[in-house]
Amino acid sequence: MMGRSGMILAHTLYVVPCEDGSNEIETALSAGNYPASGSYIDVSGYERFHILIHLGTINASDTPIFEIKQADSVSGTLDTLSATYCKHTCAHDDDGEFILFTVEVDKLATDHHFISVVVSGVDNGSYGDIIFFGEARSLPVTQATATLPSASQHEYVG
Repeated sequence: MMGRSGMILAHTLYVVPCEDGSNEIETALSAGNYPASGSYIDVSGYERFHILIHLGTINASDTPIFEIKQADSVSGTLDTLSATYCKHTCAHDDDGEFILFTVEVDKLATDHHFISVVVSGVDNGSYGDIIFFGEARSLPVTQATATLPSASQHEYVG
């Protein structure tokens, strides 16, 4: 919410970890979809969304690739959104770097409002964390308790 004190992230952006089901950042990435089929993120209630990827240690034999793809259902076939703006290829020495994508929901194909990050090139033990932030059309955002419980939201504002 905006006011004299400014934006409060937990009220403005919906937070979703895009893990492989383990929700453990110390678990190596594997080639696949984050989140997996059946759990693609519905972005229909958002103006835009952001995906923040924090790379951990990258194996010298890996070249991680992250690509945002779109589908017409929570478990639909993933289609390319933009190979130019929605895809990032890392170098094997990009340890500790961040990757940030911002996508307007209106850029998705008609009836394609489910997204996932497709990861490839990580066969030898590379690490990273993928987090989705959705800019909701109406505020305040209600966070998922398992991901961001109210007891973990701290504000020193006003």
